[in-house]
Amino acid sequence: MRISEIPKNSRVVIKNEVDMNELQEISIKALDVKTRLHCGAVIIKLYKVPTKYKCNRNIVGENKSGEIIWQVEDVNPSLDSPFSSIEPCDKEKIIAHNWIGANYYIEIRTGKLEIMNKNARLW
Repeated sequence: MRISEIPKNSRVVIKNEVDMNELQEISIKALDVKTRLHCGAVIIKLYKVPTKYKCNRNIVGENKSGEIIWQVEDVNPSLDSPFSSIEPCDKEKIIAHNWIGANYYIEIRTGKLEIMNKNARLW
């Protein structure tokens, strides 16, 4: 059966897009830790961002006392693109992946970002 053959009053419209204006900003203080990497004197934490919330700065570096020494910058403020995973790279940096397919190096000591796939086409 074609959609045009279904009576209009029986059709169901599924809207599967998120309006960025409907997303609520959320602080990392309200989030759960998803991944923790111990990198010498710095502990790097990736926080899990729930749906319907926006927090693109969801990676922090802390000292052994639990004090935040840096928080990653928002690389794409106009999009909902929080980081989804982190992994060790070497003694100087880690690799972070976000929801839109971008991969970044993050300096362990400073939190400074550098995009890995500069020529990749992102959403």
